[in-house]
Amino acid sequence: MSEQSRSEPPRLAFQPVFVIVSATVLFTVFWYFGRFAGYWQFLDGAFPATALSPLYPFAYFCVMSVVLRMLVPMALARFVLKRPLRDFGYGPAQGSKRVYLWLYLAMVPLVVLASYGSSFQAFYPQFRGVVSQGEVLWWHLLVFELVYGLLFVSGESFWRGYIVFGLHETLGDYAILVMMIPYVMSHYDKPFGETLGAVVAGSLLGWLALRHRSFWPGVLVHWGVAITMDLCALWQNGITVVY
Repeated sequence: MSEQSRSEPPRLAFQPVFVIVSATVLFTVFWYFGRFAGYWQFLDGAFPATALSPLYPFAYFCVMSVVLRMLVPMALARFVLKRPLRDFGYGPAQGSKRVYLWLYLAMVPLVVLASYGSSFQAFYPQFRGVVSQGEVLWWHLLVFELVYGLLFVSGESFWRGYIVFGLHETLGDYAILVMMIPYVMSHYDKPFGETLGAVVAGSLLGWLALRHRSFWPGVLVHWGVAITMDLCALWQNGITVVY
């Protein structure tokens, strides 16, 4: 093949370069300063002690996730890339949503099976700090699950929204695979089976988000699976919910 007949490699376009670089920087900042260690470094002792004090580091983690993985990317998409947020999956989902229900139902037996593993029982539940003598108050659990939901709203908007939709115009469905690599790596401190499952779950949620032009149904699936995992952790650890 002659030099003239070879196709030239595509030139770098501003939007995909900006999305990849900004997402990498934001997630790096989040990883080093937005997780539990960041709370102990910056805010330890800043709030009055209450019954929910053990959840403060986790709440910090979730709030920083909203700031760095949702609000800042939204601002970048709107004011730097000058794109409407619906172009990044923030609009209502199109088409039938039934597939998300089936996806959740398919995950339930896998979660139950995984809950018998020692690594699962060692990692979950994450609200152990408000468990006392094998019991947890119902409203403590409710507060935790609501705050936990922030993690899935911000996570889906970052992985399946900002990254996948931000790269799709240039890379097509390959944008899903680009997103999948750092997404799976972000699970490396979780049980091995859950991390491997993120390869399939993250890719499938990315594909569905593109097909439905929205990541919001994925938020509900992800959050629902997380709540199911917590319920299984309650059961496996013999923790009673007190009303």
